[in-house]
Amino acid sequence: MTGGRQMPLTAVDTVQATDDGFIGRKKVRPDDPYLSGHFPSLAVYPGVFLIEGVQQMLELHLDGALGGIELTSVESARFSTPVLAQDEVVFDTRVTGARPQISTVTTCTVNGQRCARITATWRCAP
Repeated sequence: MTGGRQMPLTAVDTVQATDDGFIGRKKVRPDDPYLSGHFPSLAVYPGVFLIEGVQQMLELHLDGALGGIELTSVESARFSTPVLAQDEVVFDTRVTGARPQISTVTTCTVNGQRCARITATWRCAP
């Protein structure tokens, strides 16, 4: 905790800007705290953390720091294959709109195979 505020779980390792958005990466580590107890016989990375990953990467992409962007809606979230410990997820995200409302379409892949597609809308400071 910092200043009475609990820091978020890290759902991002790197973010790189592209012409219309960003490419982000997250290596799922077996000791990540959100894997504990989540399907104990098969440590599956929770889909909600893919959405959290998009948010954290969007914050870093737009502002260079975590915080300040709020999820307002998930129009679609399709999870097609599980993400497991040791996988590296690549987030290919297109960003449209302008502050205060931003929209994203993200294709998540592991080893080149799509594992999720997430369409969402975010509110951020002007």
